[in-house]
Amino acid sequence: MIAFSPGLAQGCFELLAVTTRQQLTFTEIKSSFAYLGSLPAQKVVETAQALNWLQASEHGHAEHTPWGSRLFAIPGYEAQLRQALLDYIDIEHPSWVQNASFGRSRVISFAGSQIAQVFAEAGLAEGTSESVVAFWDALAARARGQRDDRLSQIGRLGERLTIDYETQRTGRHPIWVAIDNNADGYDVLSVVGLTDTHQLTIEVKTSMQGTSGFAMLTRNEWEMAMESERHAFHFWNLRDPLKPKLAIVSSETMLNHMPQDQGMGQWDCTKVPFSAFTEQFASLDRNKSPI
Repeated sequence: MIAFSPGLAQGCFELLAVTTRQQLTFTEIKSSFAYLGSLPAQKVVETAQALNWLQASEHGHAEHTPWGSRLFAIPGYEAQLRQALLDYIDIEHPSWVQNASFGRSRVISFAGSQIAQVFAEAGLAEGTSESVVAFWDALAARARGQRDDRLSQIGRLGERLTIDYETQRTGRHPIWVAIDNNADGYDVLSVVGLTDTHQLTIEVKTSMQGTSGFAMLTRNEWEMAMESERHAFHFWNLRDPLKPKLAIVSSETMLNHMPQDQGMGQWDCTKVPFSAFTEQFASLDRNKSPI
């Protein structure tokens, strides 16, 4: 198993810089540098080779691989460390990556202290900037064996719109729950209104096909809707991304479209058409009741 830590990453970055400036064999590197960064040069060289960043040229000199060249060209320590982490994951396939489908907190909890520190130094342990969210979506896609998870990208668009909508409607910044834990059964935690600070749980559904699209609703999401005292579904119609339309649907209204268990059978996931709420899609009114 390949070890990886912030110290090893920094040593590898320094090694990539050295091999850009000088033509050295791996033996010469080990004899010329006792340390690279804060770690022994031999360990750093072994890591750079194991992660496919360096290789021996036909003349025996250490040179960048295409992946090493890509990594070295990235400006900024955080961005470089993020790519290094993805490269490590692609090579090592650590078991903790499977937790990425359930959110950031699960990954960091199971990754171990050294990898957790890599996430922290890469600026990935908190925050919801576009680059941070893109990283976690990419990691979740790797966990599912999918490099381009289009549906996840569309879902995030809707969640961001809900975050913005709720911020303007309530004057408070809601919590983007789905980033840290995608198993809670809802995406955003807001409040009822400007003066009513009771918690409001929100499940977000997004369609680029307008009202001809469908929302997939899991049993876990529906059970949360039933258990929550104040819950709303946000249906975002992004057929025209420049003019998003929102339908706010209550649990009571959604109940009309939900299946029931029969006999020994239990439903696990259902498909609800956006067209069921055509009349509720309207211009955005920040003062409209969310439930």
